[in-house]
Amino acid sequence: MTVGEKISVLRKESGISQEKLAELVGVSRQAVTKWESGKGNPDTENLIRISEIFGVSMDELCGVCSEKAKPEPKIHIMGHILALVSLLILTAYCIIGGITKVFSGEILILLLILAIPMHCFTHLIFWGMVKSGEFSMLAGYDDSIKYDTEMMKRYVAGLDFMTGFETVSYLFLIAATSLIVPEFDIYGILIIMYIISYVAGIFFMGFKFGDKIYSDPSDAKRAKRGLPASVILVVMMLISVFGFMLFFELKDYKNNDASVFPMLGTMFVSIGFALGGYLAESRRLKKEEDPKPFFGKPFVICNVLAFAAIVAMAIL
Repeated sequence: MTVGEKISVLRKESGISQEKLAELVGVSRQAVTKWESGKGNPDTENLIRISEIFGVSMDELCGVCSEKAKPEPKIHIMGHILALVSLLILTAYCIIGGITKVFSGEILILLLILAIPMHCFTHLIFWGMVKSGEFSMLAGYDDSIKYDTEMMKRYVAGLDFMTGFETVSYLFLIAATSLIVPEFDIYGILIIMYIISYVAGIFFMGFKFGDKIYSDPSDAKRAKRGLPASVILVVMMLISVFGFMLFFELKDYKNNDASVFPMLGTMFVSIGFALGGYLAESRRLKKEEDPKPFFGKPFVICNVLAFAAIVAMAIL
């Protein structure tokens, strides 16, 4: 851990902002930002002052002694175990389904999608992030922002466990239901519940670590301001997809019915407006230090149009 990273950790543990630390040391906030980002180092006089502020020795501050340093975050062993359990459930379904003659190709495809790309591949990606400290594959990652690497690793490890546990749970429910009561066609409901819980888990982890993974408090504040827009985006996308599924059933469409395509196109239009509004809001938050009003006009207009498209989907 560098001196700058150590200062960042001590500052956050003490609940002190960069502005307050700069005031206590007698330097500018920009100087503290440069120290924590690794673009500069405090001189000996400032190091002494910082060690006094946080009540640590110079050796500990400079990394010679790191008794308070936390162990290197790792993907918990449960992450590996959960990935293995996914494959075991998939294998057990094939074996038991074949023996009992209740094997279903559709259920197998569903289990394959959940077990392989949704869980095992994702687990390997998360594992690689924690091992390498490279997070560019993480959705929402911005390489122009300085992150707290240790907290980012803990965040990714938490994501791996939570999403893995949810996937294993629904894999078991789908496989067990198909084998025990194959006449119960509730797989659509289970998939909807899985998607909702999966997204909710990701947002929970984002809320839990949202103000901890950034080195600069202004970045943390901006990310927290952007969380409601992210939630609205996901909600609008879910409403669009579930609305299409509901109207498809209510209107008794067939898969090869050409009249379903206008409704399908309207669903994509709704999702497109919601995504456009989110991107516009993200740009606004990056440009403005303290944006007002809470949501920008483009975001509001795009979501109104997205909702209007959902209403049109019901009419078509």
